[in-house]
Amino acid sequence: MKIECIEAIPIEVPLVRPLKMAVATVDARTCIVVRVTTDDGIVGIGESVVARYFTGESLASASDIIGGAFADALIGRDPTDLVAIRRLMRRIAVHNNGARAAVEMALHDVVARAADLPLHAFYGDRVRDSVPTIWHVSGGTPESMAEEAAIAVEAGFPLVKVKVGGDVDHDIATTLAVRQAIGHDIELLPDANQGWDLPTADRYLRAVVDAQPGFVEQPLPCWDLMGMARLVATSPVTVGGDEGVFDANELRTALAVGAVGAVVTKLMKAAGPIGVREVFAVADAAGIGVHFAGMAGQTSISAAHA
Repeated sequence: MKIECIEAIPIEVPLVRPLKMAVATVDARTCIVVRVTTDDGIVGIGESVVARYFTGESLASASDIIGGAFADALIGRDPTDLVAIRRLMRRIAVHNNGARAAVEMALHDVVARAADLPLHAFYGDRVRDSVPTIWHVSGGTPESMAEEAAIAVEAGFPLVKVKVGGDVDHDIATTLAVRQAIGHDIELLPDANQGWDLPTADRYLRAVVDAQPGFVEQPLPCWDLMGMARLVATSPVTVGGDEGVFDANELRTALAVGAVGAVVTKLMKAAGPIGVREVFAVADAAGIGVHFAGMAGQTSISAAHA
């Protein structure tokens, strides 16, 4: 079996309403879909969100690298050489994690289809029958976001993420209001998206103890490992890394300096399923929690690979 064709298909998915974060406001998701066809007619599909504010990629750059350098290097190769192909793509184009993730997902789809197995059976490590979904609240008043969160919980969502990272007084009030609205049986995950400096983050963390967040996600800029380490050492609640931890190597570095008490992993960050599994392995060995997340607005293709 050989790779015969690699296609990059750019799409845009409009959101019903904007998602407001500390780093950006998103009203549509730009996604790259990859279709890999083999010489015996097997077709595999992969997909990734591309976002300049997160991975530095655009639809144009992802389409170019997938349909150009990646296709040139991979056509004619055996798609089952998953690890070798992953390493090759990284050598060809450092970073470009979303583009690499979409190709790697499509190759996994090919290999699993060739074996006539779902991907979890191909790996042999099915661990659950269902995956909990999360509801985001952002961009409103404390009262409106608390009301929305309560409606989401009533509809059956078991996790609520509240976007913070702006005005700290507003964010404290929102976090406490959301917790009061949803009760204490629902996991609450505040996400600051790198929005604060160290004193502001410290103030927020101490003020929301009674809200019992599962962890507070990326309160400081992605480059500030030492600041994150200070928060982890002194915070009364768990501090997690997202934008500051893309792959297993970055997680090892963050753990070495004590900069994370939990970690978020995504297919687009870790550059595909192999990278996500590596992050889980490092986190499990370190005894920290992992939140396996997607991006709001991505398609069912990524959800299926997750």
